[in-house]
Amino acid sequence: MSDVADRFTIVEEFVAEGDAERHHHLVDYETQKFMTNLWSAYLVKVRANLEESPVHPAMRRVSYSLDGEAFPGDTLLRGIRMASRSRRSCTFEIALWHPDGRMVHSTEMVTVFVDPRIPAAVEIPEDFWASVEALEGRTIAAPAS
Repeated sequence: MSDVADRFTIVEEFVAEGDAERHHHLVDYETQKFMTNLWSAYLVKVRANLEESPVHPAMRRVSYSLDGEAFPGDTLLRGIRMASRSRRSCTFEIALWHPDGRMVHSTEMVTVFVDPRIPAAVEIPEDFWASVEALEGRTIAAPAS
């Protein structure tokens, strides 16, 4: 595994799906799916032992950088970590790379917390954030308002 993996809290190795005989690189929506699925898995892990709540995380903004190519059948790594937070949102850093460290795709994903009973973002629930910090193994403070 490359040094890139050291930056991330969760790292997974997998083989890219698709027809290796087509000799065409994975297109952006295919690599974006790898990133979004990892974001979803992170949220499931964080929420696994929490009480049920109407407040849930929702994607607010995503920035993708397409840095290199990957092909169906390639062994790839993907990683995710919590980069920062505010009172009402948090930002994930997610990446997809080759085992030798060549980056394929990097992502910044801003997540807000929504309570369907009111039409606005709400503060990040304390139990959710405690679970994030336990998973990350560090404190991530919100900037002073």
